[in-house]
Amino acid sequence: MISKIPIVGAPVGFGDISAALWRMNSKTVFSDFKSVISGFVPAKYVYFTDSGIASFYVILRALREKSAKKEVIIPAYTAGSLVVAIIKAGLKPVLCDISPDDFNLETESLFKVISSDTMAVVCVHMFGIGIKDISRLKERIPSGIFLIEDCAQSMGAKIAGNQVGVFGDIGFFSFNRGKNLPTYKGGCIITVLEELSACLGKALADSMEKQDLFFGLMLPLKILAILFATKPFIYGLIYPVISLFKDIAPPKDIKVKEFSRFQASLGVSLLNKREVLFEKRYRNGMFLTSGLKGIEGIKAALIQSDSQPAFNRFPLIFRDLIKKEKVEMAFKAAGIETSRMYLKPLHHMFDLGYKKEEFPNACYFAEHLLTLPVHPLVRQEDLQKMINIIRETLK
Repeated sequence: MISKIPIVGAPVGFGDISAALWRMNSKTVFSDFKSVISGFVPAKYVYFTDSGIASFYVILRALREKSAKKEVIIPAYTAGSLVVAIIKAGLKPVLCDISPDDFNLETESLFKVISSDTMAVVCVHMFGIGIKDISRLKERIPSGIFLIEDCAQSMGAKIAGNQVGVFGDIGFFSFNRGKNLPTYKGGCIITVLEELSACLGKALADSMEKQDLFFGLMLPLKILAILFATKPFIYGLIYPVISLFKDIAPPKDIKVKEFSRFQASLGVSLLNKREVLFEKRYRNGMFLTSGLKGIEGIKAALIQSDSQPAFNRFPLIFRDLIKKEKVEMAFKAAGIETSRMYLKPLHHMFDLGYKKEEFPNACYFAEHLLTLPVHPLVRQEDLQKMINIIRETLK
């Protein structure tokens, strides 16, 4: 089958691109995007960079101005780029296991590794699923430890009616092409704390590099190309080439560059389509959650009653690895792309001083995970096809 539904996608249209080109020379384009974000999240202070991981690195540099502590706790299953940023900032990554329920960090494991040298805890809302009880988690973390929310995959997700990013001391989002608000590249930092604002400004000034002119000129064309490429027939036709450029390893280094005027302008257009961008992800994910309920041999994330995920991808755990491979092949034959996401837990990707058998939940998860597309371009009949494939294959 030539036609293929991509694992990530977003309803970026010609109208969004043309509006962004028309608006980008406005003197207020950055402040306009800041206003839209701060009204949505909400946040008092908003800072832009060229990626989510660059935003995280800037946060770490800023927090070093406020604390002499060196340890940053992150889940054992998440993006390897977090480790690269922590080490580049001169800090030490400390791991905790993940929960087998919502696939985010496990509270019991977290509190076992908090020490007198803990500077920050990073709460990663994996797959667009908000961390349960994050408000109580913030209250339990000892004074003097910063809570950072990694919302790279979760813009638009809610917990108890509040957008993720407002529960910690500081948070960051990614606007990369596979994320919930895609401006091709980009990211932002948010906080409501005035005392962190000055440190963030200094950290940005010390680390920011100019974006090259070629990038700015080519960006609208690249986004236009992605608009065409995510159409199932075209995506299937060029998939053999695209698959060669899929990111499979964390970056070796992190640079902080400027967020462009075109990206800010496009961000305004896209965030004004928030119901399509985020609500559709929630509905698609919950359709799969309901349809897969009761099928033996698989496990979906437990969604709390007060949570509204904005699924970036739909995570599914398979008890039997052979059956997981059969489902993967059946999806491929049906023209639906799946992904195994991060192939290893962090302590298998980096030498962090841990034994291979530590963090058993993260180890099991990395091996047994398959993610499914639930972005706004996925139709309900596509979702039903996924459910039918899994049900038939696992009989």
